[in-house]
Amino acid sequence: MTSLAAAIAQAADQVRAANHSSMRGPLALGEAYDVVGDLHDLAQRLPRLVDFLDRSVQRADAREHFDDRGTDPGRAISAALGRLDDARFGATELADHLTFVHNELGHLGRHTPED
Repeated sequence: MTSLAAAIAQAADQVRAANHSSMRGPLALGEAYDVVGDLHDLAQRLPRLVDFLDRSVQRADAREHFDDRGTDPGRAISAALGRLDDARFGATELADHLTFVHNELGHLGRHTPED
């Protein structure tokens, strides 16, 4: 396994652990702000990784591969490239939405008894 593949597998494990932690009670808004900030950081980094994957798939020579469905491997490569473009766009949109959420939560404070 390459170091990239190992790093992605480790990141996926961490996201699974975070999802498992979400089965507990809700977060306070301050904690949610922090979590959204970290999710934004993750989402903002995804397009660069997707671009790298796109370049890697683009370099593949369809003649060196086969498609186990019995179809042209070039078709599968083209389809994968199209979906990588969609994924890049989706990750960029996700980061934009999380920026908005993070900014909105950052304006909130909690009333205290001495207020």
